[in-house]
Amino acid sequence: MGRHNPVWRARPAIPTDDVHLAVETTEQIDADPTEKIYVKGRRARTFWAALLLTLTATILPGSGHLVLRRRGGWFIVGCFLLTATAAVVVLLRVPRTELVGLMLSTKTLEVAIPAFGLIALGWLGVVLHTYLVALPRRLSAVNRFVGAFVVTVLCAAVAAPFAFATYTVNAQRNLLNALFPSTNSATVPAGDVEAIKKPRINIFLVGSDAGVGRIGTRTDTMVVASVDTKSGRTTLFSLPRNIAHAPFPPGSAMAKQFPKGFIDPQDPSSGLLNGVYAYGTEYPQLAPQVPSRDPGLNLIISAVGNILGLDLDFYIQVNMQGFASIIDALGGLDVNVGPEPLPMGGIGPFGENVKPFGYIPAGQQHLTGEQALWFARSRKNSSDYIRMGRQRCLLQYLINEKSPMDVLRNFQAVAAATQNSVSTNIPQQLLPALVALADKAKSRSLESVAFDPNLPDPGQPDGLFNTGNPDYPYIRQVVHNILDPAAPTSARPTADAEPTPSHHPIPAAKPGSTQPSAPAAAQDAQPAPSTQPGPTALNEACTAQ
Repeated sequence: MGRHNPVWRARPAIPTDDVHLAVETTEQIDADPTEKIYVKGRRARTFWAALLLTLTATILPGSGHLVLRRRGGWFIVGCFLLTATAAVVVLLRVPRTELVGLMLSTKTLEVAIPAFGLIALGWLGVVLHTYLVALPRRLSAVNRFVGAFVVTVLCAAVAAPFAFATYTVNAQRNLLNALFPSTNSATVPAGDVEAIKKPRINIFLVGSDAGVGRIGTRTDTMVVASVDTKSGRTTLFSLPRNIAHAPFPPGSAMAKQFPKGFIDPQDPSSGLLNGVYAYGTEYPQLAPQVPSRDPGLNLIISAVGNILGLDLDFYIQVNMQGFASIIDALGGLDVNVGPEPLPMGGIGPFGENVKPFGYIPAGQQHLTGEQALWFARSRKNSSDYIRMGRQRCLLQYLINEKSPMDVLRNFQAVAAATQNSVSTNIPQQLLPALVALADKAKSRSLESVAFDPNLPDPGQPDGLFNTGNPDYPYIRQVVHNILDPAAPTSARPTADAEPTPSHHPIPAAKPGSTQPSAPAAAQDAQPAPSTQPGPTALNEACTAQ
């Protein structure tokens, strides 16, 4: 057949440009609407279309691959939507306390850090690949520069949230490791994780007055929070700093040193409960070795536990200046100051009267950290016992107004404030369970019992508790009867060398008698028997005008 075949006719030559046009026209005729814009469904026709596809891939990973008909597009989109849906379901369906518990687990945080990194790298890879496969083959130098700049900005927008999340998670993990000991640590002592399984856990809250202008360290605030692990019902037992002759556990070195109770031989007038910490620091050989590395703290814990007849499971020690920083980090507190302005300052480090440098206005106020600190510590024109009442109210305000989520939202500031001002032996492993318990406690008002001269004590001549000559068996009897009202009213058996407590009837407390800063206080929904002082419901007492 060939050119010599009579049927064959020469065809006119088609110019090169016309060939290109013919191919393109054929492709456009045969292609669907998407392929009319993106030749062969593989690359964008224009530079700006490529940037638009890259932007859509930044918002929804895999969408650019779908438009360009690239393999894996549906897989990328599916993974992204599945992950996003799972995150939303977790946030909406999992209780907040459980979420907070996960955020307070160092194991969860350790997994989250590499997970954030992998997700970020995958997302960035999708954005970059979308841009590279979408670009037309021929680009001017200007377009290349603009494209590189835009893609860099998009990648930064993707990476920034993951970088911040990774930084925050790592900082939180470091804070948890620094503040809360682990049961696996051989160097930092931790409390008993199994304590949460007991019917009740007892936490010693101690505030020290160490700071600028102070000499030595004394325990300004001593409160034991006894928490029912089933209901969350919490009772605060407050001990004044001026309780005398504190007894120590029988058989201990301090009990042998002071068989009749604590008295500082160097300064008998200062042998009060708030001097025990300093004495343990000065004579560490007389202090217990646990639960902390601080002999002064160990000594005051042993004394307070023996006074109340309670096993103290955990402690939280707060430097009072650090407490102010924590309140500031949480955004301040709404507090009922009372009917009169409260002096800030007014008493020097040696007890001398000085002019207050300011006043907290009366009534309902939003307090800064410094103001909250002075609300807790001011003694000008008042007494230690009124101050104790304000301190207990401050705990109630904290529980009412702040939550673990507030701590997480202000994490960086809280972390900076607590790093060097708070110490505890609460183990990391117990934090999720304690968060759940705190959520139960939040629904109830704190109860309070203060061992101050407002507390009835029939064993005293005037019928009131005497901090200078306290009846320690009576203290244990009150604590035992309040925590276990169904049990006999006799004192909990102790191995103390002190005499067996008398079984005289205990008169009922007057309304508000354990809360000196409030005119009246409502009793709990389940009041204690009338033969013993009942705890004050702080929620009502602290908000009373």
